[in-house]
This record gives sequence, C-alpha cells and structure tokens, in this order.
Amino acid sequence: MSSHATILREVRSVDPDACARGLRRVTQLLATDSVHGKRPEDWQAQRDRLIELEPRFLELAQSPDDVLRELVADLLGAWLGDAALAALLILARDETERVRASAVGALESWPQSAEAKEAVLDAAQSNKWTIRMRAVRALHAFEGPEVTDALFAGLVDDDSYVRQGSADSLARRPLPEFHARLRRLADYPAPHMLDAAMDLFGTIGTPEDAVFLAKTGSWLNLSQPSFVRAWARKAAKRIRERSAAR
Repeated sequence: MSSHATILREVRSVDPDACARGLRRVTQLLATDSVHGKRPEDWQAQRDRLIELEPRFLELAQSPDDVLRELVADLLGAWLGDAALAALLILARDETERVRASAVGALESWPQSAEAKEAVLDAAQSNKWTIRMRAVRALHAFEGPEVTDALFAGLVDDDSYVRQGSADSLARRPLPEFHARLRRLADYPAPHMLDAAMDLFGTIGTPEDAVFLAKTGSWLNLSQPSFVRAWARKAAKRIRERSAAR
C-alpha cells in the first residue's frame, strides 16, 4: 500500500511518469471494484486524507499531456464532487480519443446529472468505437426511454465490443419491454450483428421467450442463417436451464 506522503509527492511532481504513478495509486484507493461494484470500505477516509490534492487533479485535467488527462479522467470518476463533474464534462469533449473515452466512462458516477446523461448519450453516437463502447457501458447508470433507445441501437452496432457493452448494460436493468424489442430484432437485416442481442435474450429471457427462440433456431427455419439459428438455440437452452434451477 502506497503511503500518503508518496502519493502527495508523486501527484505534485513535474515528472510526467511520477505524476502518472501517483494518479494511478489514487484511483486504486478510491475506485469501484469491477467485480463486486463496490467502493473500498475506507473510500471516504482515503478521499479525506487526499482532499488537498483536488486542485492539482483539476489542474492536471487541463494538462497538455494526453496520458495525464486520461488518467485524471479515470480518477475523477472515483473522486466525485461538483468540481470533478465539471472537469469531466469538459474532458468528455476532448479531442484525444482515449481521453474522451475515459471521461465518458467516468460520468456513470453521476446518474442524477442531466448534463452527464446528455454527454454520455452524445458519446454513444461517436464515430469512434472506443468512445461508443465506454458510453454504452456508462449508460447502465442512467434512466429514461432515450437511454434504452441508445442501448438498443448499440446492441446492433457495427463493432462487437459496443454490442456486448450494450447487452451488458441492458442485462443490469432488465424491463419487460425489452423482450418484445429483442423479438423484433430476430428479423434484423444484418443478422451477423445479432450475437450480443441473442446473448442478452439468453440472459434475461423467460420460458415463453425460450419457445420463440427454439422456433427461431429450428433446423427447418431457413429464413435465418445457420449462425443465427445456433445463437437462438443456445439462448433458449440457457433460459431453460435457468428456469429448471429455480
């Protein structure tokens, strides 16, 4: 575990490499666990100990160094606060792709902010797949029909990472309306993009959906390519197994 003094020294350093190490250390202390979705129990205490660094973080958000701006974007998502949000909203329009992607992803920490929501929705339409991927993953935290629409658009995105990110976000907040929308996708004109949609169907589907998927995956259903039929059968199997385990 890095000492408080070490972090202070590194973050304040004019050496970009040392400063980057310090930013990474702070993020590790404060960030949400990717597996359990929880912050460290001592998160607030650690933040209080480092509060004197907030002006430095905000200064680094305007650094000409792309790496430092990217790292501070990740950090600010864990830091929270009005000043952090204001800085991230600016970074979410950064000209450097990886900086903007990190900032957009970090905005999920402000689910009640209309400005954060608007920025993430805008990023979901970026021409860069990395930014779209971070946006659809961040959208799980936000509510509203426009969020659902953006996630279903992402579910048939050109990029497979965006499609899977959209599926993961939709799976975290399943609603009854999703089933009807997924059924309609079975006739999507670009069937090779239905991998994540079928995977999502297998995750949230009901026994009734399993019947629909079994018909879609039937060997006699020549209206669908073989790979779509295979995905449908796999999804139906997952639903049946989940129902039998209850």
